[in-house]
Amino acid sequence: MRITRIFENTEYSESVDSLGRREFITLAAKHKALLLQSDDGSNPFSVDEFASLTESLQLEKYEYVGGAAPRRLIPVKSNVEVFTANEAPPDQLIPFHHELAQVQNPPQYLFFYCDLPSETGGETALIDSTLVYRFVADTFPKFMDKLKTYGARYKRVLPEEDDKASPIGRSFYNAYGVNDKIELEKKLNAIPGLEYQWLPEGSLEVITEPIPAVRFIDQQHNHGIYQWTFHNSVIAAFLGWKDCRNDRKKAVRFGNNDPMDEEILESIAKFMEEKKISYKWKKGDIFAINNRLVMHSRNSFTGARRVYASMFGDAMMKNEVKRDGVGELIDDFSALEVTDPITFGCWRLDDPEQAVYNAIKAGYRRFDSACDYGNEIQTGKGIRRAIDEGICTRKDLYVTTKLWNTYHHPNHVPLALERCLADLGFDYVDEFLI
Repeated sequence: MRITRIFENTEYSESVDSLGRREFITLAAKHKALLLQSDDGSNPFSVDEFASLTESLQLEKYEYVGGAAPRRLIPVKSNVEVFTANEAPPDQLIPFHHELAQVQNPPQYLFFYCDLPSETGGETALIDSTLVYRFVADTFPKFMDKLKTYGARYKRVLPEEDDKASPIGRSFYNAYGVNDKIELEKKLNAIPGLEYQWLPEGSLEVITEPIPAVRFIDQQHNHGIYQWTFHNSVIAAFLGWKDCRNDRKKAVRFGNNDPMDEEILESIAKFMEEKKISYKWKKGDIFAINNRLVMHSRNSFTGARRVYASMFGDAMMKNEVKRDGVGELIDDFSALEVTDPITFGCWRLDDPEQAVYNAIKAGYRRFDSACDYGNEIQTGKGIRRAIDEGICTRKDLYVTTKLWNTYHHPNHVPLALERCLADLGFDYVDEFLI
């Protein structure tokens, strides 16, 4: 099997004899998106081999509930669900989104398999969600603050039967995995904050409860991530949730029901299009995507196209205890590697604000700070001054701060980090050393 790191170099791949669960988790945490291909180019993977591969990783099964796209199950020999990717008409672009980001617990891993590539177009385009988060946070900070505070609510009208002419035409029966309206209402009534109503023509209008739209991914098993992501379907809803029942401009709002600025949404969508990676499918290709860190879309196409999908939840290791928050053992920091080691130290600066500002003007982009240095307020001011003057953006910088020795108790660590972030005036640091 050949593995290609999609966000790094699609021209280079490495060959492995097999891909086990532990190896997969490491690669997915570190590289976010992978292209898997048969070693023998003349003998590409079959759909059954695709299903067998995903089953061998022993990931948690995930029930596809709440999705908008009509899908068909594909018969396979393995005990996993494989279904068609969004079967929207080929002339329609499916905008960027995290799979099922409009529900409270989206899948963690997403796999795509190409059975038949289209004549033209049809790429499954990808973008690093952290890149999108930083663009929005730097460019539209007030918008980001509201998104963090309130999340997003999604509005959709679902038909009684699948509408294959629509990218969001999945019936309410299939969307929620029920057989009748009584069962459906019971399921909807059990979701706090969700609103719904039956429309005269028999369709169902659903307005979701406020859903988190920005997520901080700290760890995935023993792998440190510590990245904010633009984890939502906001742009997908704003651009793509349109058909004879739905108005895309009414499809998404802030969680407090305030409308979202359409110009800002257009700007975010434009940024995504400019930064996306579009890979031209070949028969037998497999995408393995860390759905918590990567957004995907589908380009329009001509000709026949068959791409299948499978999604999964977490990946629990044998004898591993799953824990959340501070105190979880991290033994692999490879996902945090950086390429430029030249760093400007902030210890004992005569005028920290001016010194840091001058350092950025001189070309420094990595900064070593600490609460114990006693100057993080001034350090943050120097950095923000350079950002405000357009010398750099926050995403251009790599800022390290540190935990002092008297704050090692698990209850004290998050408080110490919050203090550092408040003093620096940041909503994240790139590295927190303990």
